[in-house]
Amino acid sequence: MCRYSIAYMANIQSNIKNIRKTRKQRDCNKRHITALRSKAKIVRTTKNKNDLSLAYKKIDGASAKGKIHKNKANRLKSRLAKSANKKETTSVPNK
Repeated sequence: MCRYSIAYMANIQSNIKNIRKTRKQRDCNKRHITALRSKAKIVRTTKNKNDLSLAYKKIDGASAKGKIHKNKANRLKSRLAKSANKKETTSVPNK
């Protein structure tokens, strides 16, 4: 059973199906984007390089599936790497 019990505005069966399909797609897209943002936040708050590679994997997967544009994926990866390198250099004490 569909978890949406809202009455449809559409009267035509194909439009009702299209509304159901669109809602499922939106939920799936939202899950991917939320997971991607969570991984990016973890990378920004920690110094672990393993987290950076996991975030790259999430970003590449979202880009490959068309959830985000490839230029946005490259921009996100660049900014994450930049923040990871900044934390790495600030954590090393100067002599």
